[in-house]
Amino acid sequence: MTWRLRHIIISMGFLIVTALLCGCHDRSTGTVINSNRQPAEDKEAPYIEGNKKILRWEDEEMSLFIKRYGWDMQRTGTGMYYQILTPGHGETFQEGDDIILEYNTFLLSGEMVYDSEHDGVKRFKVGRSDEIDALHEAAAFLRPGAKARLVIPSYMAYGVSGDGNKINGRVPIAMMVTCEEL
Repeated sequence: MTWRLRHIIISMGFLIVTALLCGCHDRSTGTVINSNRQPAEDKEAPYIEGNKKILRWEDEEMSLFIKRYGWDMQRTGTGMYYQILTPGHGETFQEGDDIILEYNTFLLSGEMVYDSEHDGVKRFKVGRSDEIDALHEAAAFLRPGAKARLVIPSYMAYGVSGDGNKINGRVPIAMMVTCEEL
């Protein structure tokens, strides 16, 4: 092997090793980048814990609201509270039933933000419309003519983004509803 060929091979080897070493360093800090990826569960854990804290805070806020007014309410598995004031008549609403809902919607501060007298009644098909999840769940234990109070966690109301009008994101709400079959 000639000197020239040996020099080219050594130079190429040096360039490859240098490129590999430079590729494994963070140029801004000069530290070696660990190629072992952190599991997704570890990355998501702080967000999951944060959301759990928010849910606990909302549930505490709703419980204090209910206690302030002395309401005797039941809690569903999803975290919504309800109280049937007038039982209504007939069978409970089923998925696919068309209903009309008169309502008053309140923030937990007590401020009324919407009501059917000014904003119009809600007409929707149970389980098959864009109404908030809480109304679909509530329909399952309401009958035509029923009147009920609902205290609703934000994730069953208007979620993280709010309604884009009067209700901010991550805000639990209260509703007084009266429903009839369409």
